[in-house]
Amino acid sequence: MCYAASCNPLCGDCRPKRIVQAHCPECGLLAEMSRDEYLIYFELPHRKSVMEKKIIERGGVATPKCVGCGADLTEAFREAVQPAECKSNRIICGFPCGRKNDSYREGSRGCPTMVPLDKL
Repeated sequence: MCYAASCNPLCGDCRPKRIVQAHCPECGLLAEMSRDEYLIYFELPHRKSVMEKKIIERGGVATPKCVGCGADLTEAFREAVQPAECKSNRIICGFPCGRKNDSYREGSRGCPTMVPLDKL
């Protein structure tokens, strides 16, 4: 269970993970990428944030490479976050959180962090 002041960025239970981790297929080293960098790099549809504007101003997101051996980690990061059905929003979400199994409620506001890939 999370507490508001100490939310684990790797958890993903109540909102999407803020940090995505992937292991290098060559050497096994763990690499990290922020959620904003992930959404920009894989060109997923989402609501833009202030942090995203700052990333773009700095030159965007470079191809993820392993710091240990230099291998391309694009596929490792792509496999780290699997799209899933979000029942509460009736979509296929490209970056799901732990609330994807909540039931749909008529009249509820849509999720501000959803990454809609398709409708259910």
